Amino acid sequence: MKVALVHDWLNTKQGGGEKVLMEMATIFPNAPIYTLLYDGSVFNGRIDSTRIRPSSLQCWPVFLRKRPRYLLPWLPAAIEQFDLSEYDLVISSSSAFAKGVITKPGTLHICYCHSPMRFVWDYWPAYVHEQRVGPLRRAVMYALTSNVRQWDYMSAARVDRWIANSKTTAGRIAKYYRVKVDAMIYPGADIEHFTPVEHKGSYFVTLSSLTPYKKIDVAIAACNKAGVELVVIGDGADRQRLEQLAGPTIRFAGRVSDHDRSSLLAGAKALIFPNEEDFGIAPIEAMASGTAVIAYRKGGLTETVEEGITGVFFDTQTVDELAELVQKFNPKDFKQSDLVSRAQQFSSAVFRKHFKADVEAAYKTHKAEHHGQN
Repeated sequence: MKVALVHDWLNTKQGGGEKVLMEMATIFPNAPIYTLLYDGSVFNGRIDSTRIRPSSLQCWPVFLRKRPRYLLPWLPAAIEQFDLSEYDLVISSSSAFAKGVITKPGTLHICYCHSPMRFVWDYWPAYVHEQRVGPLRRAVMYALTSNVRQWDYMSAARVDRWIANSKTTAGRIAKYYRVKVDAMIYPGADIEHFTPVEHKGSYFVTLSSLTPYKKIDVAIAACNKAGVELVVIGDGADRQRLEQLAGPTIRFAGRVSDHDRSSLLAGAKALIFPNEEDFGIAPIEAMASGTAVIAYRKGGLTETVEEGITGVFFDTQTVDELAELVQKFNPKDFKQSDLVSRAQQFSSAVFRKHFKADVEAAYKTHKAEHHGQN
């Protein structure tokens, strides 16, 4: 069985989707990895570069490759250019374009979907408002996004089997693509790298890429108002604006090493997670570190965080509600054994076990059906 993996892009950051791809690459060690764009400096030591098959966009100027939104008109065509005719099984790891690859009739295409393309579906039109552009550029963005939305809907028909990363994502797939979700398998977290500590620090922590839709500004404003310490882990285009909002109790750690991330999570009073996510690996890492989660009651975190046992929820993304919650939060209300036990249910080992079993069973069924048609 010849297997190929496809991922949207591997040139900007290592997020949850990229961690899932690495697990897939472990399950299928001989599978090449097709992707729109690749930057070896970002994934140095994590992915074997000899396995990477970038698209024709890899030859474009670095300025454009670092800003995929400027490449929007060309991305659908680029993902369709991959020649996957030699493979029996293609697995796309997709939150945008990867699911749009074209495969031959006898090939089984399984999509592990992190989410339908959020900026054209459930996060529209907030996405365009965040770009802070004038009327002319906004009109261009509306037109381009409309075209991409149509392509995204039509390309969903190319997938033979859908695996959602959460019940939240499964609901979005069904709504926007009008297709049947065949399975739901939660992503895995490398929880073995996280260890609880006996004594907590005096600070809260956020862990996220710094983009407007992550709502880190709400966490900063709430901690400003409550007068509590907050360590912001992560980097991104929104950092400068967020730093201007921050008071004296807010510290920006930027991108940190795995060791420092583990240490900061373990010492925190709680992880503040103010946004709706499809799944969210950071809360799993926090629980593995013996740290509870303060989460917005929507999306994937309602499936992973157990209220009163591994965290607490707030119902509106408002500064006042979150500030009140952090002021009265006490980490001693949560048992580290409960937190670690919950995290273990979402380990990388659990993901690999379930994903491998699902893929092998699906391929066996597909092969039998295809053989019967010949």
